[in-house]
Amino acid sequence: MPKILSALGLLVLGIGVLGGLASCGIPTTPVGPGASKAVFHQPELSPAEIALLDDGDDGTSASYFQTTSKDLLAEAAGEDNTSFYDLGKLLVKDGLSSTIINLGREMNGTWYEWSEDRATPSEPDAYARAWQQVVTTMRSVPGQHFKFLWTLSPGTGPAAEAWPGTAYVDYIGTDVFDWYGGADGTYPHTKSGALNHEAKWQQILGAIPGGLNWMAAFSQATGKPVVIPEWGLDFHPFGGHDDPLFIANVMAWMKANNAIGLYWAEQHVNPAPTVSGPLLANQGAADQQDTPQVVNAMGNLLGGRLQYAGVYLADTLWPSDSADQKVLAPWEHAGYRLILSVPMVPNAPGIRSYSGPQEPNNKPYMIADYPDALAALREGL
Repeated sequence: MPKILSALGLLVLGIGVLGGLASCGIPTTPVGPGASKAVFHQPELSPAEIALLDDGDDGTSASYFQTTSKDLLAEAAGEDNTSFYDLGKLLVKDGLSSTIINLGREMNGTWYEWSEDRATPSEPDAYARAWQQVVTTMRSVPGQHFKFLWTLSPGTGPAAEAWPGTAYVDYIGTDVFDWYGGADGTYPHTKSGALNHEAKWQQILGAIPGGLNWMAAFSQATGKPVVIPEWGLDFHPFGGHDDPLFIANVMAWMKANNAIGLYWAEQHVNPAPTVSGPLLANQGAADQQDTPQVVNAMGNLLGGRLQYAGVYLADTLWPSDSADQKVLAPWEHAGYRLILSVPMVPNAPGIRSYSGPQEPNNKPYMIADYPDALAALREGL
């Protein structure tokens, strides 16, 4: 039996179902906030999906699982659906009903409370079950047109047990930065000691799962378009520094695959109050400072108005009107379609949220200071 199916048996949340219903992939919709819990549906997988999800998967043995997240197991059982229903209502009220929800990002990594390794050997598919709970709940909000983005960290860990099925996913994605890949946490180098940008690009293409070749194949297998919600240069000692080849390659790949891409612009542009120019379709900027001014500035650098903005709810909190309205309010009339990062469950206080590549000594690089990289961005459009 393929590994992807090993733990995705006829598991049920709240009520029992037989094999035909459990494998049909049809969401069970709650009728109101917390009124019911979604039934977990075993994904109905094509041979191509099975092969890709198993490719490079070293399994989820007992040794894979680390500290168990009680919150993740609880959400897999639908115990916190009310928080996500309320988030859906808030987005609709704010005029953001077409938001793309980047739910529980990079789950195959090990750095978030919702990471796949926070499940248990007896419930290895807890992330997939929690995903189905959240999606089914938010889709039941009147007036919503939400889409849901399933995002990996390339080549970091197995993803087989985390796939909730095509009925619950609208976009698939991966985060791509020009960093690491060499020995002992360094960047790849040539024999002469120079940064090996071409070798790094081949790693970005070939990472399993979540590399760009893998994403293109998985997109074809599932019929889901690709979003790259975070991508960009890196100027740490383990980064590729000023690497226009990386930018040109990513831009060309996104164009060839009709993918949406959000450059990581936080602290790398000077905020701008307004933006003008033609619409730059499929282009966006991500920024954990959550300000339209940063996305405006990135658009101005590229000569037009970006279509998408990457926005982040607090990773340490359950969704709530009191916390989330502060994040969402600046975007209500900003003219961007949001790709909103939503934690599956709150991070523990000791888990640091991702803050983006910058130069050593906490000094951010500025895109405008690297005309060759900026030219590659513009030419890629």
